[in-house]
Amino acid sequence: MNDVIQTIIEWAIRIGISIAILLVAKWLSGIFYKAFIKFTEKTSVVSIQYRKTMRTLFNLAFYALAAFIIISVLFKNLAPVLAGLGVSGIIVGLAVKEPLENLICGILIMINKLIYEGEAVDIGGTSGGVQEIKLNHVLIKTWDGKLVTIPSKNVWAATIIHFWPDNIRRNDLNVGVSYSSDLNKVMKILEEAVNSYEKLYVDDNHKPMIQFTGYGASSIDFVVRFWVEKANFIDSSTELAKIIKSRFDENGIEIPFSQLDLHIKDGHTEGRNEVRG
Repeated sequence: MNDVIQTIIEWAIRIGISIAILLVAKWLSGIFYKAFIKFTEKTSVVSIQYRKTMRTLFNLAFYALAAFIIISVLFKNLAPVLAGLGVSGIIVGLAVKEPLENLICGILIMINKLIYEGEAVDIGGTSGGVQEIKLNHVLIKTWDGKLVTIPSKNVWAATIIHFWPDNIRRNDLNVGVSYSSDLNKVMKILEEAVNSYEKLYVDDNHKPMIQFTGYGASSIDFVVRFWVEKANFIDSSTELAKIIKSRFDENGIEIPFSQLDLHIKDGHTEGRNEVRG
């Protein structure tokens, strides 16, 4: 009876020590993470692109160390434990195959800097901002506010589109004019309109372009290609469209639009779609 009580007391102590080790590991992980972030911010030695992921890495490192210590505390004789692990190794390996693949791919994503937290991307057809990069999955917040979880191995194998590799990006605005329009006059107006846009970005390698795209069913079509900075990209299409429409109105350039003519014949109504411009 005394032996049983002694065993219970010993295991209670071991479990208590194990819990204490886990708590200390969590505390140390937080301390080291905060110190590391402060160090990088003050010295600018490295640019931390994965702040949330770094916390996960610190937790993983300290918890792994704690796990080894706890095993040595709980089991004084490790031989039976190691033997048991050897027997069940194959089963465990099959069970963790997919999580292990995601873990390895997550590390490869960070090493190769495929994506960054806060970056606007398209990953295999899912577009949005990178919310967080974890070791086994990536969180994407879509443009309509949904939070999508993508396994790291899928991210590693997917085609990734970076919407903002630089601070500037080209925007395209499609414009159609009537077939009765003077094309030389139209080109001149479009050039003047885009060059008058105050948020236009221009340098030796980035200049606006007016390009003919084809003879459409109801209009002669052009595309206005112009460069803007990231902060102005969303509003630039609407703002430039207003400028072009105002210039067209001032110069009598018509933009074709569909109209419906109604003809009443013998008490019956007939409709016909026409393009007017």
